[in-house]
Amino acid sequence: MLRPVHRAFSGFLLATLGMAACVDHQPEPAFRASVLIDDRGISIPLPPPSLVDEPEQEVDVAGEVIGLANGGADLRVHVADRMGGAEIDAGLVEGSHTFHAQGLAIDLSNNCLELWLVDADGREGERTDYRAVIDASGQAIEVFDGCD
Repeated sequence: MLRPVHRAFSGFLLATLGMAACVDHQPEPAFRASVLIDDRGISIPLPPPSLVDEPEQEVDVAGEVIGLANGGADLRVHVADRMGGAEIDAGLVEGSHTFHAQGLAIDLSNNCLELWLVDADGREGERTDYRAVIDASGQAIEVFDGCD
């Protein structure tokens, strides 16, 4: 009498394990450090008199990495403009958790910069988004979190 109950339970257990193996799992970042830039994190080395007239510029992106457990010598910050397609990598400044990427070509009237860490094995960290816009004066840039 116990044998049919035992078989039924075994069948239920195998079916449950089989369904769990088929569940779609979201990818997790390789590590929990985040890339941050502040309101001065995106700059133009030699801006023209009016950014409104010339919104396509090569910018420098600088910031810091928060939450690193170790030195981070093998880490690179990857910056990609999701709107224009430009990409650039920057290593961390030796002895610190800061970075400085120079010469990223973006359109200041339409951009979305996505930043994330990549280690030597190709593992990636969490991604963060920033948007650079021309301020009211037409001669400087403001940086905002997110791309909405």
